[in-house]
Amino acid sequence: MLDPSSEPPGDASDAPAKRKRGRPAGVKMRIAADQLRHHHFSFVREIIELPDQPLKKPWERYLAFEGGPSDERHYAARLRELVKLMRFAATERGLAARADVALAGVIPPSPPPSPALPKPSAAAPVRTIPDLDEWVGQRCEALGIDVDFQTQAEWLAEYEEEFGLNAPPVPMPATALPSPSPAPASSGRAPSPALPKRQDRLAALNELAHALAKPPALSDPLSAWLSEDLARRLAGTEVDGRRLPLLTLDNLITFVNLYHYRWWEHVPRLGQERGDRLTAWLAPLSDALGRPLKEVARRPQHEIRLARERALRGSKRYGMVPLDQLAVPPDLSGRDGTFRLPGVNVWGVDTDLDAIFNWMARYATSPRTSASYGSIVERFYLWAVLVKRKPMSSLTEGDMRDYRDFITRPPADWVQERFVMRGGPDWRPFRGPLSPASRKRNFIVISMMLSAMVEKAGYLKGNAAEGVLRSLTVRGPAINIDRTFTDAQWAYVMRRWDEEYASCGPRHADDEEQPFCPDDGHPDQEFTRAALLRRTRLVLELGATTGLRLSEFPTTRLKSIARQVVDGEEVWLMTVLGKGNKLREVLLFDDVREMVEQHHRDMDMMGTAFDPSNTRKLRTLHEDDALSSEPVAPPAAEPDPSALLLPGAPRAADDPDWTLRPLIGALRKAGRRWKLDANGVKVIDEESPRNADRYGSIDPSGLYKSLKRFFELCKKDAAEHGLPTEDAKAFASASTHWMRHFFANTALADGVAAEAVKDAMGHKSLNTTSIYLRTERRRMVEQLGKLKRRGAPGGAG
Repeated sequence: MLDPSSEPPGDASDAPAKRKRGRPAGVKMRIAADQLRHHHFSFVREIIELPDQPLKKPWERYLAFEGGPSDERHYAARLRELVKLMRFAATERGLAARADVALAGVIPPSPPPSPALPKPSAAAPVRTIPDLDEWVGQRCEALGIDVDFQTQAEWLAEYEEEFGLNAPPVPMPATALPSPSPAPASSGRAPSPALPKRQDRLAALNELAHALAKPPALSDPLSAWLSEDLARRLAGTEVDGRRLPLLTLDNLITFVNLYHYRWWEHVPRLGQERGDRLTAWLAPLSDALGRPLKEVARRPQHEIRLARERALRGSKRYGMVPLDQLAVPPDLSGRDGTFRLPGVNVWGVDTDLDAIFNWMARYATSPRTSASYGSIVERFYLWAVLVKRKPMSSLTEGDMRDYRDFITRPPADWVQERFVMRGGPDWRPFRGPLSPASRKRNFIVISMMLSAMVEKAGYLKGNAAEGVLRSLTVRGPAINIDRTFTDAQWAYVMRRWDEEYASCGPRHADDEEQPFCPDDGHPDQEFTRAALLRRTRLVLELGATTGLRLSEFPTTRLKSIARQVVDGEEVWLMTVLGKGNKLREVLLFDDVREMVEQHHRDMDMMGTAFDPSNTRKLRTLHEDDALSSEPVAPPAAEPDPSALLLPGAPRAADDPDWTLRPLIGALRKAGRRWKLDANGVKVIDEESPRNADRYGSIDPSGLYKSLKRFFELCKKDAAEHGLPTEDAKAFASASTHWMRHFFANTALADGVAAEAVKDAMGHKSLNTTSIYLRTERRRMVEQLGKLKRRGAPGGAG
């Protein structure tokens, strides 16, 4: 009997068959199966060989680089997916029987279903819990920190506490407990068949791997090797605001070789742990593809340096190496230099290199000056013996002109574009071409050294650099005073800080203003982030009101702050030791002093204030000013609280004198350093100090990076706040020294006497300070503003 709703047979035969939308059945599975690789089969092979170990071990060894959450459920799901793909691919190739042997028992049988528990009421909301990696990414973004701020174990503990996963299970009522599973004999199911022998399963798996695993190629898309989320992150790679999407293996290998071991810093939300996994996976793969990773891409600089120091300890060689590692051939040593004075000299040296070291020794008490002069002299001497192939004491004025041209355009093999450890195989003496000002500074230092060898030591007959130095001129002022903030830009910086602090600082009622300092009634919403922002605000205020240099923030100590009476009024003054061992006093406003107090309370809470075992000395402008690295003995008596900046503040019991704390300190301990043991194995140095010195100082480079991150945040949101593009570019270039210029510009604009600004900034001459007055520019604008434009629209004719 025909269905009346069916089409007549004649009509059905005449109408063309409709094609279903989308891909034909099985195409998606076939595409995925075509991407099976040897590491997928290695993952399954280890499971067959060691069936009792947790899935985490083979996953970490073979598949962790793909990405995905660190969770046993994820490992099991990935295993099921791979087994399904292997069976499908084997069936397509006529190897289904071999797949049955190879994959037998790889996936354990599912347990019998548990009795259904009562469903939650419709009114009860179901809480969605993100996976660990997603949650960590959200926390890092909210706190403005990297994923490496703490260990994976610490993140996991916080994650479990956040979602109550570490709480003991709530006892269930007896009526809700599942009934015991029936004994196997009464289950009614046939027992599982015996598995093939392990060697037979492994042999079958090897056959599948040989037939199905696709060999790698440089053109392979990363999406074929990595998870969708990880491939998307790599495609979003940016360097200095410029997008560099990594889409293929070739792209990734090239990028890692270019940006070295910490390449992953340019990939959004990747982090060191995943970056290291990817590097470990990529290293053997790149070798097989004939594009091996460089040594500086495979492991960090400090490991390379440690290994190199161990291998080359006590040895020297002739080549592109630092001077302390340079072996100079006898004909280039300078013993027979053309311009050597005969006889002995007051330095008691006989070679050019020894003369250089003797001259540099006079700057040993000023580490920054020593480092600056040392790099200038180092590349000059290397040029003499490697390029000119002449002793330094034989160089003529014509040679000096050649050196001037050389540093204007140094060849590529003398330049390192990225930081590498000193003495490493990729170390080079130049960072790029030198500007006119830098070229003049180089010749000033070289001429100073040669003059000392002529006039002080009696080592040389003449100074070949003097004539070239006189020919070098630099246009414009030595200080670029335009590298500063406008009033509008500074107002935006303060407003942007307020917005960030509102989301993490002290809690407050809607009808009251948020306080800067937390207290019992106004605790921080997020202490760590709030403490970091409070330190940022303190640095901003100090820079804008005192003009401190970057190095002076951590090297100035609390003991330098004192209450003084000036013209009958009590004020806070701070003594600062600056360049040239010059002491100066600056005014510390009351609200800024309170910020200093709160910053040190934050240091106490973070546990970074004092470490008596720390033997490091913070690098300062002056070696004599560095704090002793000897063990500290407790004071004979407690200091007078009235003489201290922070009376009554909590401090460590073994802190002998916390007035030696830095003005700006660290808010987290640095990671342990690495060292090589007696067998050359890399181990963590448990005795390495955690901060720049025992009193909790932050290294100037760390403070610089912290402030740059905040200015980068200002740049990112500038357009959304209606600021012009020029302001966003300014924030990209802003640094701690911009605040020093901002202080001078605003002080002079507010009518502060130039002499007072000179003293506050530590300038040697009033001529330097007067640059900020822009007298010539003001006069030019004022006078030329009187010019009548003839023929211009609206102008006087």
